[in-house]
Amino acid sequence: MTRMPTDAYGLPVSTADPEALALYDRAVRALQAWQADALALFRAAIERDPGLALAHAGAAVCLFLEERFPETKAATEAARAAVAGQAERERSHVAALTGQVAPAQTLMREHLTRWPRDAMVLQRLYYVYFWLGKFPEMLALTDSLRAHYPGSSFVLGLHAFALEEGGQCAEAIRAAEAALRLEPNDPWSVHALAHALYESESYDVGVTQLPVAIHPCRGVNWFRNHLLWHLALLHFARGEYARAGRIGRAAFERAPSSIAGELHDSISLLWRLELVGQPVGARWAPFTAIARERVNRMGLLFHAAHVAMALAGGGEWATAKAHLEAVRARAPKDPTGMMGEVLAPLIEGLHAFAQGDYATTVAKIEPLRPRIVELGGSRAQRDVFHDTLFEACFRAGDAERAGRYLAERLARRRDHPWLARVA
Repeated sequence: MTRMPTDAYGLPVSTADPEALALYDRAVRALQAWQADALALFRAAIERDPGLALAHAGAAVCLFLEERFPETKAATEAARAAVAGQAERERSHVAALTGQVAPAQTLMREHLTRWPRDAMVLQRLYYVYFWLGKFPEMLALTDSLRAHYPGSSFVLGLHAFALEEGGQCAEAIRAAEAALRLEPNDPWSVHALAHALYESESYDVGVTQLPVAIHPCRGVNWFRNHLLWHLALLHFARGEYARAGRIGRAAFERAPSSIAGELHDSISLLWRLELVGQPVGARWAPFTAIARERVNRMGLLFHAAHVAMALAGGGEWATAKAHLEAVRARAPKDPTGMMGEVLAPLIEGLHAFAQGDYATTVAKIEPLRPRIVELGGSRAQRDVFHDTLFEACFRAGDAERAGRYLAERLARRRDHPWLARVA
């Protein structure tokens, strides 16, 4: 019997074309490293072997991340058609990567129990956990599987970020630095390092080390701008608001992007500048225009909250109200309850802040604090919602709450906007 060819992780793949398999392996690595050519590589593998179901599934993942949903559906259907009759591992792989989020989590966990070196499924489950705010599960995942990937900067970088989100910053820094020694061109490991330096108050080290770490990350897609957002955040934490604003202009405002990740970064940076008394005025306009087109495209709740910020920040009140009404209308159909219980009141609080009604901001957002994590996003990203509440306390003249939240924030991380409040 002829032995099936195997991929870079030693797993069998149904293809008779070595070049198709080589292209697939390159595509998987490109997706892990946020390379701009990942989709093109998956498609090149498909062109060589249209029956390579795993490449169709990889293309579907890339298209989904770019929010090209009709093409995602087509690639998903192609993957499911191609995998019929192939090996059990491949059928399980395609089912796990192309299923609906809730049932797919179970499929992915079961898949990784049997095939722990299926790196595509590991990456997908990790990001699903991230966007559902399941950070203990994310850390448990990397902790249980990293032994299956000796010498992998990719998995070590995933583990480093999960450590940081679990509050283990010193361990996260060590893991991220070890990953970068293995592979300097590993954006996710740079990303993990940026988070850990920020959360451990190593701002001076961060603004020195991060540009050097970002430089080798060549061929990266929009994620490179996310790394620059982290650099801006480090300068922001040092009180260098003009410097942070200039980085934001260069990264996000020369060619405003509707890609969700870039949109979150650009919007939250502008909102943070407003929070510290740095009005951004017309800089809102391109992002408000993008947000107008997304009123009925809810997607991730984290994304919908940022759409609300852009509309409120830009003073687009008719559309902002229509967006809030769309959230309220969809809330009864949300099985998680998050749209009605968390997203709608959060948006109400953001609207109130932009309109100067700080007491209402406090009333709306304060009860949500324990659940904001369920929106997904990192600790650094979610801070924009908590900081809106804290700043609203000061502006409302609520000395008791303001003092309590100030002490809480400074106990966690002493950054300039809050240290300045002590004086």
